[in-house]
This record gives sequence, structure tokens and C-alpha cells, in this order.
Amino acid sequence: MKILPLVRVELARLTSSRLSIAALIALMIVPVIYGGLYLWGNQDPYSNLDNVPAALVVEDAGTTVDGKPVNYGADTAKQLLDDEKFGWVRTTEAQAQAGVRNGTFDFAVTFPASFSKNLSSAASTSPVAAHIGLITNDTNSYLSTTIAKQGAEAVRVALAQKVGAAASQALLGAVASLRSGLVDARDGAAQLADGATSAASGAASLARGLAQLDSGAATLPGATARLSSGASQVAVGAKQLSAAAPAAASGAKSAAAGAKSLNAGLSQLAASTPGIRQDLVATLASSNLSGADQQRLVGEFDAVSGGVSASRSGAASLAGGLSTLSGKLSALPGSASRLASGASQVASGAKELAGATPALASGIRSAATGASSLSTGLTKLDDGAGTLKTSLDRGVAQVPATTASERALAAATIADPVNVNQVALTSAQNYGAGLAPFFISLAGWIGIYALFLLVRPISRRALTAVRRPLRTVLAGWATPATLGVLQMAALFALITLGLHLQIANPLGLLGFMALASITFAAIILALNVLFGSVGQFLGLLLMVVQLVTAGGTFPWQTLPAPLAFIHQALPMSHAVEGVRQLMYSGSTNDVAGPILWLVGWLVASLAIATAGARKQGRFRTLRELRPSPIGG
Repeated sequence: MKILPLVRVELARLTSSRLSIAALIALMIVPVIYGGLYLWGNQDPYSNLDNVPAALVVEDAGTTVDGKPVNYGADTAKQLLDDEKFGWVRTTEAQAQAGVRNGTFDFAVTFPASFSKNLSSAASTSPVAAHIGLITNDTNSYLSTTIAKQGAEAVRVALAQKVGAAASQALLGAVASLRSGLVDARDGAAQLADGATSAASGAASLARGLAQLDSGAATLPGATARLSSGASQVAVGAKQLSAAAPAAASGAKSAAAGAKSLNAGLSQLAASTPGIRQDLVATLASSNLSGADQQRLVGEFDAVSGGVSASRSGAASLAGGLSTLSGKLSALPGSASRLASGASQVASGAKELAGATPALASGIRSAATGASSLSTGLTKLDDGAGTLKTSLDRGVAQVPATTASERALAAATIADPVNVNQVALTSAQNYGAGLAPFFISLAGWIGIYALFLLVRPISRRALTAVRRPLRTVLAGWATPATLGVLQMAALFALITLGLHLQIANPLGLLGFMALASITFAAIILALNVLFGSVGQFLGLLLMVVQLVTAGGTFPWQTLPAPLAFIHQALPMSHAVEGVRQLMYSGSTNDVAGPILWLVGWLVASLAIATAGARKQGRFRTLRELRPSPIGG
């Protein structure tokens, strides 16, 4: 017999009665029901989290920040209630504990009394970590606990960003103030350097002057000794002058009186000189002297007369001068007495000065030494001030100048330094679409497995009569393969038209689902041919193994090493990978590997089934001739 007649015979057997038709229809819709219901129930669970009951406890007492009252717990609770991501209910701590314990709430979030106080301490010198309480109970739902942890973590991150921004703002403000202080310090250091330069120059001049003074001070003791001796001699002379002053004043007075008398006599003599000359001329005229002698004598008389006139003038001046001197000398005794007294004091002071000169010289020497040290110190101060200014210049350059808006932006960046820019090369529509590759593949296996509860793996009569095992195997495979393709077509229609899942490559996905189904049919056929009804059980066992190793829910790399090794070989793993590629990216290039694996399993399974059928065609046992409880 040919393959198509064998297929028609098997289909006629499966539809021979209403009960058979009902059984076939029931088994045909198994993958549709399984895959459809599961994907429908998990299509987008995250959009319905607002139906998950959760308790919200706010005991936060609040605090003050910059003189303003804040309550981070109450603010966050209000935001959670407004977001409505969960079915939040405000309760007390005791009610939350009891509600999570008895299942009224899946979990509870609490904000303790010190929450705001501790949270705001991040900007202080004594920061204390704030805590958000999370009460869970896995007997309510393990996944709700996982989601609650993620929600609490999101709240923690948001609050950390908010407080971190405030703390960073305060820190950057302090840095700005520090920079302002550094600028002032730098300017002050510049002034200090200028002043130190001037002071160093002045100190050097002072040191030179004191050095010269020190040199001169070396001669000071001898000079003051001589000054003391001279002052003593002056004091002695002044005393002697004071003693002689009265006599000098009296003599000057007498001399002035005599000068006046002399002046009066000379005046009288000068007045009588003309008459005497006349008498002399008359007398000489009557004498026997010659004319020359007479003239000579008259000339001499005139000369004497002129001397008298001159003497009279000098006597007058002498009388005036002596009179003035007498007046001056009348004050000489008092002045001489004061001079003597002053000279004695000078002598006494000069003696004291001479005694103090060695100490003064020593002090000047010490001052000169100190001035030299001061000059050296001020030079170092000048150098240090210059170094300080340079260092402060570098410090100012290293602290950037920022505006208030720049600091606010920097604070926000510090609080949330990393943003995730996701580049989705492919993306699933929702949570249900993310699970679809796994459950489509699993539904395909379950559908084929269910069909073999009714479909005979091979026709034993045909195998015995015709003795063409390959044709018999292909006919036995074609029936469940055809029905499996119909199952996949129905499931494809459900996920696209009923669940509206987005498919990047619809035709490619439909064809690949058909390939996976006929491959699974060949595998279960081979198990049934080789092991009979036990092979059907092995098909169930293989499904369970692939349920774990296919990597449909978690990445297969998270599996234990033995299961990860099995993942690489089993067909459902490659079926899941192929469906994923065609659903999300639509690229047929990345499906070549999964197709080759499935084709390999298909060919190998048919070859193994053929080898088993050939063996059965040669040897039949009484057990094989009995009707099978599975498959007929």
C-alpha cells in the first residue's frame, strides 16, 4: 500500500464513530486550550497589579530641613497612592502585620517614625541610614513577594536620588563657599607677600643702620667719658666765672666813668686848640725862628690837634662801649651763677651717661643682631607668602567656579549619575509575548503527545503484509504530523487573532511551528515504535525534562551544568529559540540553526523508527499481536 491510502485508513479509523470524532476533536484542541489559556492568563499581569492588595503604614514623625517642615514618609505614601500600581490600603502597623499573616494583604510597606529625620541626616555631619519596612509572606504568593521587593527597591532608589540631590547641593554649596574663601585667602596672601617684601626691604635697611650704629656705639664709652671730663671742667670754670663776675661788673662801671671824664677833658682840649694855635702862630712870628721851622712847628701842632680830635671821638666811643659793657656785666653774676649750676648738672648727667654707655652699646649690638634676624625672617616670610599665594592660586584653579543653576544640575547628576539608555534590538510586546515561544513549543509537544493516545504509530498489518518499513513509518508519521500542523495553525490563529500578539514574521513563524510539530511527531513515533506503550511514557518523561531545560522562563545559562548540557541537544530548546527569533526580530538568518537541529531530529527519528519497524517486520511476538492499551 502507498502512504496516502494508509493515512486515509487511519483517519477513517479515527472518525469511525461520534465518540471517536469527539475524542479526536478533544485531543486536537489540547494545545490550543493549553497554550491559549496560559498565554491569555499571563498576557500582561503587570497592568493588573493594582488589584494586588498591599498595606501602607506611615508612622513618620517628620523633621525640619532648612527651617521648613518635611515628611518624606507621608509624601512618598501619597505618591504611591496616587500612582495606584498596587491596591494600597492605609493601615496601622498591627493591622498590616495581621493582614499579611492571614492573606488580607500580599505585603506591607512601612515608614517608621524616624524615617524623615534619618533620611535628612544625609546632609549633616552625622548621617544615619533611613529604613523602609517591608513585610512579606510567601504563603500568599512568592511572586508578589518578588514584585514587592522590586517596588520597595524602586521607592528606595527614588528617595535616595531625592536626598542625594539635596546632600550634593549642600556639598557643592560648601565647595562654592570654600572656593570663595580660597579666593579671599589668595588675595590676602598676595597682599601679605607685597607687605612681606616691603617689610623685608625695610628690615634689611634697619639691619644695615643698626650695624652702623653698633659700629659707632663702640666709640661711645670713650666719647661719653671725655664729655663727662669736659663737662666737669666747664662746671669748675663756670664757678670761677661766677665768683669773678661781681668785680668785673664793678671795674666795667668805673672804666665807663673814667672814659666819660676823659671824653670831657678831650672835648675841652679840642675846643681850646684853635686859640692856642693862634697864640702859637703869633708867638712864632715874633720869634727868631725861620719860616720853615715855624711851619714845621705849626704842622706838628696841627698833627697833635688832629690826634686830640681823634682821641676825643675814640674816648666818646669808649665811654659808650664801657657804659654798655657795664650794663651787661651787671647781669653777669646771675648768669654766671646759673651757668655754674647748669654746668654742674651737665657734668653729673655726662657722668651718668658715661656709666650707662656700655649697656647702651650692648643694647645697640643686640638690636643690630635682632634686626639681622628680623631681616632673615621677613625674607623667609616673603618667600613663604609667595609660595602660599602660588598654592592658593592652584587651589582656586582646581575648584571650579559654578553658578547656582550649575550646582543644582551637578547635584542632580551626582544623585542619579547613570541613566540606562536601552537599545532594544528586538522587543516582546508584553509579558505574555515574552513567554509565548516557550509555551507554543510546549503546546506543540503536548498536542502531538495527546494525539498518539489515539493514533497508531504504525500499521502492524501493513508492516507484515507489505514489508516496506519506511513507507509504513512515513504513513504512521504523516497522520499525527498533519493533525499537528492543524493544531499549530489553530494555535497561531488564537495568539494572533484572539490574543493579538504581535508577530514580526507571521508566515515564517507558522511554518516553523509546523516544522516543530512534525519533528515532535517523528520523535514520539520513534519512541512508540521502539518501546511500544512504554515509549509513550518516555515521551511524557522527555517532555518533563525539556520543560526544565528549554530555557523558556529563565536563561538556560542559569541551569546546573548537566541540565545546561542537555539543553544544547534536546529539540524543544531549538524550537523555543526559533519561535523567539521569528516573533521578535523576524530575521530568518538566525533561524537557520534551530531549523537544522529540528530537521536533524526529524530525519534521525524517522530513521530510528524505520529501523525499529524493519525489526518488527521480521520478528513478531505474541505480546505484539495483542491489542495495545494505547493507540490500537
